[in-house]
Amino acid sequence: MSPRHILELSVEEQRAFSDSFDMVVSDCDGVLWLLDGWIPGTGEAINALKSAGKSIKFVSNNSFRSDEQYMEKFAHIGAEQVQHDDIVHPVKTMVRYLKKHMPNQRVFSLMSLEANETLRKNGIEYESLEVNEHLTCAKMLDCLLIEKPCEAVLFDIHLDMSYVQLCKAIYHLQLNHACKLIAGGTDVIMPLTKDLNVPGFYFLLEHIQRFTKREPIYLGKPSPLLGDNLKEMFHIDEPSRCIFVGDMLVQDIQFGKSLGFQSLLVLSGSQTKEDMLAAEPEAQPDYYADSLADFIQLLKNIE
Repeated sequence: MSPRHILELSVEEQRAFSDSFDMVVSDCDGVLWLLDGWIPGTGEAINALKSAGKSIKFVSNNSFRSDEQYMEKFAHIGAEQVQHDDIVHPVKTMVRYLKKHMPNQRVFSLMSLEANETLRKNGIEYESLEVNEHLTCAKMLDCLLIEKPCEAVLFDIHLDMSYVQLCKAIYHLQLNHACKLIAGGTDVIMPLTKDLNVPGFYFLLEHIQRFTKREPIYLGKPSPLLGDNLKEMFHIDEPSRCIFVGDMLVQDIQFGKSLGFQSLLVLSGSQTKEDMLAAEPEAQPDYYADSLADFIQLLKNIE
């Protein structure tokens, strides 16, 4: 059956749809806002869903914002009573993984300053590389000098990522064959504005894989390990009573369906209705909407 728009359902079907889930797990960029812009009505929709008795959690592939910056964005759209623990992004999952599987191990961070600060606050010993001068070959050799090995390289969306940082991450992996490659955000496309999608960071991760022959441990969407973490962190015992909302077919919709969640694609981000209809069955949503704001009208319809 082809996905159905939630506002094209009959009132009885809309009521049955609303009654079929207790929790909404939503992506952020492309659903609640854009990387550089806003989507009208999303904060009001969050508040309306909460007023209807729904629990709402948020899962992003972007750790280049701190929790405080996420809170500022939620405040800007008018979403009420969002807590830090309601939000999961890759560096949080990485910290959980490191503390459980690699306690007290040193890591090399190929991540943002905000993600590094999260590592620091959680007591993770990390090395990073910042270069603020013109590079020569001699200077680059100095930058690549490894004084102390690391047991993992952490890769995530990092808007300031440089060539020399990428080279040092690769060098760590080449020198220490026990060093793990742990990946967070690996989106192929990033919706920068309403009319502009930019390449994601997946292709840079592929570059590291080619040079190191190392298979990453994925901890961002659509990783099964992340799915296990979400169920544990959000106390999800009945996956079929959850609905995953996203703007990407693989990272969001296929991911949510693999966890046993219902799924809804919004067309406010990186993918179109044509993309949705052409997708493989496992990446096609159960429902779709123009934006999360369509929930405002749906909930009014069934009052």
